[in-house]
Amino acid sequence: LLTEIDGIESLEDVFIIGTTNRPDLLDPSLLRPGRFDNRIFVPPPDRDARFQIFKIHTRKMPLAKSIDRERFLMELANRTDGYSGADIEAVCREAAMLALREDINAKVVERRHFEEALKKIKPSISKFDLSIYEREIEEKVRTYYHR
Repeated sequence: LLTEIDGIESLEDVFIIGTTNRPDLLDPSLLRPGRFDNRIFVPPPDRDARFQIFKIHTRKMPLAKSIDRERFLMELANRTDGYSGADIEAVCREAAMLALREDINAKVVERRHFEEALKKIKPSISKFDLSIYEREIEEKVRTYYHR
């Protein structure tokens, strides 16, 4: 990646964007001037965004008739504070796989499959790590405005 970035000639209106859930693991040489100069902290999705992400990842998923889809997805959104979009996708995928492992001919995904998936899939970013990232960004902003 570093070789590719260094090999790019100065192109107008071209931006290179990278994302990570673990900025603490980035190679410091990636952050040198001329490479990834600016870092923007994007917090995990809020409840409404998590609800929308659950809607996206269950759009084609047949849920049991006993499940009120909107209410159930909001319940899941309320229970997944700190989950990233990828974590939510993993929960949905795991719930579907649990239904199929239980019965290869399963036609629907039940509430219990999501309950089990939530036990298995945890947020990929701990609250402790998240607080460190937030504090780092606050310090950088404070430093920037005090120049």
